[in-house]
Amino acid sequence: MEYPLVSIAIISFNRLHYLKATLESARECIQYPNIEWIVSDNSSKEPGLREYVEGLDWVQIKIFGDQTHAEAMNEIVQIAKGEYIFIWPEDVQFVVKGDWLKDVVELLDNHRDVGSIGLNFLRRKTYRTLLTYRKWLQFKMIAAELRYFKHKFRLSKTIVSSRGFKAFTLGFIWPGICGSGIPSVARTQVWREMGPWKSTKTATTANIIDSSLGSEEDMVRRFYKKGIPLQQACLYISVAADIINDSMGAKAKVRKGFRYGNYTAPPNGHFYYELIDLDKITFNVDYPIAFEDIITPTFFELPLDKNGDMLKAAINMTVKTQLP
Repeated sequence: MEYPLVSIAIISFNRLHYLKATLESARECIQYPNIEWIVSDNSSKEPGLREYVEGLDWVQIKIFGDQTHAEAMNEIVQIAKGEYIFIWPEDVQFVVKGDWLKDVVELLDNHRDVGSIGLNFLRRKTYRTLLTYRKWLQFKMIAAELRYFKHKFRLSKTIVSSRGFKAFTLGFIWPGICGSGIPSVARTQVWREMGPWKSTKTATTANIIDSSLGSEEDMVRRFYKKGIPLQQACLYISVAADIINDSMGAKAKVRKGFRYGNYTAPPNGHFYYELIDLDKITFNVDYPIAFEDIITPTFFELPLDKNGDMLKAAINMTVKTQLP
């Protein structure tokens, strides 16, 4: 059997510990026979990062140069040879080992109304919003749906591969594509039809959280204006997890020559989280697995609130370190 080429592109910027965990977990977890590997690095200054990437003989395409996040994604979409493409940040580690990518590709191929599939575990609170009656309280989103799609109102549904791998679409509650491009997989043609990401803002201390510099918001606006009723989907068994070992629930982020938040390397091995074999995962078939219910850190405790729900913060500005 021939499997279509999948391009897996990792975007990197001054977070070598994260990059190692992401790349090496991807290589171990993704069991698929036809992959094009791409690493795009924004002229990182962190010692050892470029040497590490240059030493990866299994990565076919390595890009080094000054570029915005939007420019990096546009170049990746332009040069990728795969029919399907991951655009992946270096701060999301893969955790589930198996041949699940075969099912993800099948789902995208069989359901052309699915624009992209998110692959990372979400928090319990997020699933409650997406899957319970609460979504019907999003009145502004319902009004926007009727305005842009009219009789093509997008209702959520469950989609299943031939081997029983399940995903659910988000319907009107979410744009049909991942506006930031990450961390998701899509048909490459979808991104080419949507057009390039365009930064609409300049990096300042006022918008330090938005690494996309407005390009994510712009992409979402364009999606709705096009009026193509694509849906975004999530997996019942996700396969990757945001690297969060900061007590506030934030990732370590690099902005304007500084790193914010707790940035530490795994003391034992390369991974922040333990890897799990796909065939050993059991779950409630009617509800997806949440981040808090399956992710096991290798050297730290998950940042949880008193109810056991995962904390989430965009950035921790109380910890600030200047880059070399």
